[in-house]
Amino acid sequence: MTDESMPAVADQAIRGMVRYLEPSWEVAAIERADHGTDSVALLEVETPAGDRSVVLKAATADHVSPERARTEPRLLTLVGRETGIPVPDVFGHCDDHEEYPAPFYLMARVDGENFENRADELSPRARERVFREAGEHLAELHDLGPLPRVGGVGVRDGELAVPEDGDHDGFHDWLLDSYEDTLDSLADGGYFPHLAEDRSRFADIVPDVRRYLRETVPELPDPGPPTYCNKDYRYGNLLLDPETGEAQAVLDWGNVMAAPPAFNLASTESLLLTPDVEGTDRTAELRDALRTAYADARDEWTFDEATEERLRVYRLACRLDAMACLPLWYPDRDEREQRAADHRRFVARYV
Repeated sequence: MTDESMPAVADQAIRGMVRYLEPSWEVAAIERADHGTDSVALLEVETPAGDRSVVLKAATADHVSPERARTEPRLLTLVGRETGIPVPDVFGHCDDHEEYPAPFYLMARVDGENFENRADELSPRARERVFREAGEHLAELHDLGPLPRVGGVGVRDGELAVPEDGDHDGFHDWLLDSYEDTLDSLADGGYFPHLAEDRSRFADIVPDVRRYLRETVPELPDPGPPTYCNKDYRYGNLLLDPETGEAQAVLDWGNVMAAPPAFNLASTESLLLTPDVEGTDRTAELRDALRTAYADARDEWTFDEATEERLRVYRLACRLDAMACLPLWYPDRDEREQRAADHRRFVARYV
């Protein structure tokens, strides 16, 4: 996916940013990534310890606030230190800079293949591994909690924190508030202004979805305390071994929030599963692979009736995110139309 509004960072600035973080390193080659919503440069650098392949990422778009962008290198470091989830090593980061676009950070480049919008090219066994590992990864991430309150994870006094500003009365209060905004954007195309023509395609179903969520969410069982939730665990953020499906790296940790585990499970199922392509039976098998791996890794977790009730509603909320990002994730018009039809079929099961 390419965002044409993403500002480019000049070669001279890239060299200066690397030198700021690693003074003894020299940039030998620069290649810009052709996807994403921030500036990502793939670099070859010469270091006193030998040549390295690294990635420089800078927040140059408006989709994530600078405060949220500052969390990513810190979360990569936390996850790499405390879990077995494969993430790139972070060599350094800068929160603010007078000359260069910031925040920015430097991390290791990891081998692996991105299967965004082409998961069907993986073998059935490789796909099952993706789902099993997703369950294991989420279980490890959730064990880093609990966190004190619901909300976006940010940085305060240089450390990861859930900001007190905008705190909500529990997760379901946050869910209603947050998705009122998402529904507004679906109705008027304001989420990505330059993509407004495509975004307004779902405006006709917004009133019914809004009514359903307002009536249903307040009646859901209490979800329990929040923990770290990576609500963007999808093929586009995975580097995989194309033969086995093994994750070589889980990328893009700038959209992590404090939320109940079930919400993260719902978001990951929503992002990884394509029922209209897989079919009902295969979808059930893959979902079961994720859930079994997750439950096996968290001894006290059960998919009881209350959890299933929450998951069903959370999946609808997460589908709204996918609908909002439709033109960004699917630049090919034919595939975008197919996904849009799938979204409508999904929503029709609720309203």
